[in-house]
Amino acid sequence: MKSIVEEKKLVSPYLLFFLMHSTQTGVGVLKFQSHIIEGAGRDSWISVFAFGLMLHIIFFMIVFILKQSDSGDILSFHKEVFGKIIGGLLNLVLACYFSFASLFTLHSYIDILQLWVFDGIHSWEFSLLFSIIIYYIVLGGFRIITAIAYWGVVIPSLLLLSLVYLLNYSEVSYILPLFNSELKDYVISARATAPTFLGFEAVLVFFPFIREREYSSKWGHLAIFYTTILYTTITIITLMFFSLGKLEHLTWPTLTMIKIIQFPFLERFEFIFIFTWLLVVMPVICIYLWSAIRSVKMTFPKVKQSFVLIGLLIVFHFVNSELIEMHFSYIMAQIIGTSGLVLLLCYIPLLFLIALVKKKMKNRATDLT
Repeated sequence: MKSIVEEKKLVSPYLLFFLMHSTQTGVGVLKFQSHIIEGAGRDSWISVFAFGLMLHIIFFMIVFILKQSDSGDILSFHKEVFGKIIGGLLNLVLACYFSFASLFTLHSYIDILQLWVFDGIHSWEFSLLFSIIIYYIVLGGFRIITAIAYWGVVIPSLLLLSLVYLLNYSEVSYILPLFNSELKDYVISARATAPTFLGFEAVLVFFPFIREREYSSKWGHLAIFYTTILYTTITIITLMFFSLGKLEHLTWPTLTMIKIIQFPFLERFEFIFIFTWLLVVMPVICIYLWSAIRSVKMTFPKVKQSFVLIGLLIVFHFVNSELIEMHFSYIMAQIIGTSGLVLLLCYIPLLFLIALVKKKMKNRATDLT
């Protein structure tokens, strides 16, 4: 892979851990538990752990694909394999996916703020404020976004230690007996937990910005494993905290658990948790949005990135101001979940097979010469 990025814009290999993990821990951490119990029930944590381990295979495929690309990203790989026109169209489809994922994350966080904290403030006010913040972060470039991702992992990780406090109210018998579900039930739970793990696929676009990327994949695998352990732990604590009958009726299980934590000087600890979670969702929004803009820029080099950014933020503001009904959130969640699964479980393996063929043909041509 030859570098197409200036040296001053590259980031250290270990930062790949923060970039990938930060994109996987967005709003979904606060509500995924009530969805995954539909299949395996009290054994759903096994599906979470198994799906997380399977993602290491997907990431291995992604790295292999990118290594067969001359520029080290999927955008150039599309054009090399499918040609300029079809490859450009695929890049635009990818840009739409990243844009929609970014929009959904912002939409969901505004929904949390209105439901839990500021029910009297309109959506358009939150949207306008966050759009200004997002504009300056994304306009600052990839290194600025990486810095936000770094602190978006470090600071909230301290808050997650508060989950240990919940063990005082947990009941181990809620997750017993173990392995009491059928295979199809585990598959259903794994399908439900899949959208929560989405985000790391943005590496398809930003991988050329990693220094020494030929040897940096270990940090990506470490990020996926850390995310898997985190989600599995949260799932187990939740299953021991709530009965299945109670959990299936909760929209925000994590926040509901956090709500019981009180201090003499702070009665509503969940407010601190929600406000700090802005550091978690901001990297997700910005990395997805930056990836969408770069996808457009690599397809249409003459287009100014600032214009694309402003155009997307205008669309974001309109959606967050007008489409505020609950069923819109549900539709957006279904679209993101389905398209993300198709990308990871269908499209990436297909590109992996194409990359294998490409490598063999290249090696054969080298042997002939």
